[in-house]
Amino acid sequence: MNRRAEILVQLERHLSAHPDALMHRLGVGAKTIANDVQEINKQLSGAASVRLDNGRYRLWVIDRDRYMQARAKLLDVSRSFNDPRTRVGRILARLLRADSPVITDELAREMSVSRSTVLGDLSQLREEGRPYGVSVIGRPHAGLELRGDELAVRLLVLDHHYETLYSGYPVDDELMVPLDEAIKAFDLGQHAAADVYRWYTVMLDRLLTGHPLEELPKLYDAVRELPSYPFGRQVAEGVATLFQLKIGPAEAVFLSLPVVGMRTPGHARPLNLMAGGQDGVQDLVPLILDGIRAEMDISIPPAALLKEFAPHLTFMTNRLRFRIRLPYRAMTDLAAAYPVAFRMATIAARTIERELGLDVPQVEVGLLTSYFQVFLEEQRSSGALALRVAVVTDVGRVSARLVQLQVAKVMAENTEFSLLTLDEARSEVLDGFDLVISTSLMTLRTSTPIVELAEVFDKEELLGHINRLRFDRSVEIPLGAGNRSLLANLVNRDRFVRLSPYLDYRANLDRMLDHLIQLGYLDESFRDALAERERRASMAIGTDVAFPHATLAGGGDQLILAIGVIPRAGDEEGLRMIVLLGVPEKSDYDDTVLIDIYEEIIRLASDRPGLDRICRLTSYEQFFLHMTNSRLT
Repeated sequence: MNRRAEILVQLERHLSAHPDALMHRLGVGAKTIANDVQEINKQLSGAASVRLDNGRYRLWVIDRDRYMQARAKLLDVSRSFNDPRTRVGRILARLLRADSPVITDELAREMSVSRSTVLGDLSQLREEGRPYGVSVIGRPHAGLELRGDELAVRLLVLDHHYETLYSGYPVDDELMVPLDEAIKAFDLGQHAAADVYRWYTVMLDRLLTGHPLEELPKLYDAVRELPSYPFGRQVAEGVATLFQLKIGPAEAVFLSLPVVGMRTPGHARPLNLMAGGQDGVQDLVPLILDGIRAEMDISIPPAALLKEFAPHLTFMTNRLRFRIRLPYRAMTDLAAAYPVAFRMATIAARTIERELGLDVPQVEVGLLTSYFQVFLEEQRSSGALALRVAVVTDVGRVSARLVQLQVAKVMAENTEFSLLTLDEARSEVLDGFDLVISTSLMTLRTSTPIVELAEVFDKEELLGHINRLRFDRSVEIPLGAGNRSLLANLVNRDRFVRLSPYLDYRANLDRMLDHLIQLGYLDESFRDALAERERRASMAIGTDVAFPHATLAGGGDQLILAIGVIPRAGDEEGLRMIVLLGVPEKSDYDDTVLIDIYEEIIRLASDRPGLDRICRLTSYEQFFLHMTNSRLT
């Protein structure tokens, strides 16, 4: 599929796509993506339009019938030799099945393209084959040949060109019997079965065209000791019986690999049968959690991850060890959608690379992100009871109901509201609620936190009150999605500091600390605690933002957050913003507080144009207005 077709399909499947995700997936720059989108719009001829909306490409369909016609043409071109991927796959297929050297001019004639185009495609094939040890040798006029061991050739095909080589490849029902019987016997799910089918198809084709797999690198000897090896052996024995061929153990190992490295199954039997080798992986879990705690100061109980995460790590490390790549999926957008989970996944990947000496590709980081995000969501919702809110007014019922509706826009969906008159708002009644919202000028007596508002109030005003309760008094108030900046509500005029572009990070941080210590917000022990944390882990969030944070000593019970901005020109590199945070002891606050702040900071760090505006702000008031009106937050 060519780039333009792939962009269109991505937008259809995922509704929107960040330019960075498309750049990473397609391996091109921002300008190329923008040019492709422009060309797509020309080909759609007004039937639909791809536009940037809030930093993401979105597809708007105007005339569905005309759009489907234009789409069919665009995707049909992607399957022709106008598509470089199709051409490279065709060249690989010719080289794989050739009995003699292949002449470059023959390839050009077969695909109706120029000789120079074929030479460019050969260069791409050589680049793809290099990590596998597969090469194209020979001279264009004398003929070209493919060189590489059989396993390497098969992995190259599976990772890069399976669809081109085997789309529509005929596998008769009779040939499927050995595979179907093994899938049923081992109770593989549909997803794993579909991946095994790809490997089985490649094995059949290579075997029946005279390219059996006879030898494997020594590292694959370990596969024979794994619980999944009997699956591959059963399939290989079935194929040997069907064709009356002698098939060696290397083919059984090959057929075991997609099971050894499959996505973690959703039910227990294949999990128990296939994973294997979990002891070493379980040792990785505490190392990963220690890394997250050291770098992010976020604690995850080991038991919370061991049940599902440890099996995932087992299958994942199998994939890395035995060079099994999952089919590419659009994982890159997870970094933008779940920034905190993505940072955790990045730390986990670094730990795996350090401990096992195995490179972790981005698609695996994406899967790790999914696991961490599920954990974060479950932690956020576990045990969270519906918040009971009393709305107290001294006006009529309709006006009180209007206040409730405005408050509900900020609160979580399961919040329970009760409308009370002043006569009903006795202390023993109010003490039974989690939060009181009052629009009355009368003083209410209750131990429950109170937010006082005018009858007509702004959403941002209410959110500011609630966030101060959440973070200053550790009141658990779940908010709805889409609410505005936490940073704007947690900083104040004293804690917004303009820094110098002529000083380095350490000097600017010391300037912030001196300022906050002088005002009594912090003491020297916090400077020491921060230095200790920075010796263990980097506080940088990208190149433009730093997030130094540490625990407050001496029993402090309130979060202390300060913002430092470093004015820079748009094309000038360097740190633009320091977010300094002091948090109470872990027993005094929930990690979700830190996670919420982390998420907003990471989103800011990915928005360079927004940071360019923030770093040139000169006052807390400007910062507050910018953050509460920013679409990013």
